[in-house]
Amino acid sequence: MAIQTGNFSDLGVSYESGTNAALLTAIARSAELLSGKGWPDGVNDLLEALGRVTNVSRVWIFQTVSLTDTHITQNYTFEWAAAPKYKQIGMPMFSMSTNKIDRPEYRALIDSRKRGEWQKTIVHELESGWLRDTLEVQRIKSMLTIPVMVEGEWWGTLGFDDCERAYDWSDVEVALLKTAGYLLSNAVLRDRLNAKRKQFDIVKQITDSSPWAYDFRTGQVWCASDLIHSVPMPTDNFRLSLRSALKLVHPEDRAHLLETVRSYLSQKRDVFRCDVRLFTDCGDLRWVELMGNVRWSEDGTPKQFAGIAVDIRARKREEERLKQEATTDPLTGVMNRRMFERTLQRHIELSVDEGVPFALLLLDIDCFKGLNDKYGHSLGDQVLRNFTSICRRVLRADDCLARMGGDEFAVLLPGMSWDSAREVGERIRRNVLTTPYYFESTQVLMSTSVGVTVHEGGVTSPTRVLDNADIALYAAKMNGRNCLVTTADTNCRMKDGRGPAS
Repeated sequence: MAIQTGNFSDLGVSYESGTNAALLTAIARSAELLSGKGWPDGVNDLLEALGRVTNVSRVWIFQTVSLTDTHITQNYTFEWAAAPKYKQIGMPMFSMSTNKIDRPEYRALIDSRKRGEWQKTIVHELESGWLRDTLEVQRIKSMLTIPVMVEGEWWGTLGFDDCERAYDWSDVEVALLKTAGYLLSNAVLRDRLNAKRKQFDIVKQITDSSPWAYDFRTGQVWCASDLIHSVPMPTDNFRLSLRSALKLVHPEDRAHLLETVRSYLSQKRDVFRCDVRLFTDCGDLRWVELMGNVRWSEDGTPKQFAGIAVDIRARKREEERLKQEATTDPLTGVMNRRMFERTLQRHIELSVDEGVPFALLLLDIDCFKGLNDKYGHSLGDQVLRNFTSICRRVLRADDCLARMGGDEFAVLLPGMSWDSAREVGERIRRNVLTTPYYFESTQVLMSTSVGVTVHEGGVTSPTRVLDNADIALYAAKMNGRNCLVTTADTNCRMKDGRGPAS
């Protein structure tokens, strides 16, 4: 026997058969049309198929536009009518209508639909009241409504009006038509996702960003593939557990991210923002700014956390450049005076609070003005850069070197005693003196004078500590330059900022 193939149109079940099989076939055929045409183009085909197989007068969709405790706004967006006399779409009373929820039976009806419950009624069996009057005005004899639920919320209502029969829908028919409601839900959801994808494509072109979302119910993180993959992938997005997603965040940024999220959720601010570094699949790091907000449920618990991750690598590079300009001497690449004084203040506080000493060296290049006058500023700049290179080769990684201005430099040596500080200063002095430097084939000789002080607590002012070292530097110059003097050697430390000790 040959394999038979075909489409739904080839099946031998007609809409007119009136059987549950025909209803199921109509729903299945409509699902195929919805999958192909999508929302909203395939919806009219679905309504027509359902209307013909159920023999009702009208099939319609009311979309819930807005809903508050006191008012509801709905729009009559789709309709199939068996005959022109049953047509209601386009009537002012159904187009973007806003109604008060001031009747108990109306509120009960809405609350039931919000819970996703189907409703069927035979109008002449209803008690006299607002609902019966409303249905009789529309000449409805029986009605079935199926709420369309999208992502757990009441998006709208699929309705079946019969103006000719007081028809009692069977449980099987209701169950099958609930399936049609699910088809509509999926179509709406796909349409939303497509719309979001188009929006994100536009945003990405402008801001270089990628969408992400976190579902509090499932604990799953969804993100666009380009957020974590450096090359295009077959699928547009990825789903990860929260633990796996956090592993993509740089370890130094995880605690900050989680604390920012906790603060955002507890304060219920409008917009969430946080800068983090993310690992890509090839191990590279990229700076992104996570921006988003939370959808809250009616009971005040968070449902979904969603937003975009904006690539901010260019911004971070610019921030780093500005930071360098604010803290670094542009000619030599070492700390500038402002940054050094901040660093000095921190070490003074550490010395006072925890008893950790540090040494401070002030260094001047001897006769620097004469070199500038003789060879020009071009040589002077090269001498300054060469001097910093010599110092760096002597210093440890956590030592601080700064240009204080002109040809004056400062060195902060954490944890250094007098003897160790003197040894470091002497090594710098000797290396400056013995390292040959040539300018346009001419050997240029350099030397430096060094003033040394050690902070062991007591003095809390950076200015006073610098002044102590400056007095020692002045003594070194007075001793003929190219030498090192400590405040311990000369007993020239300042007392209360009023000058050298006697």
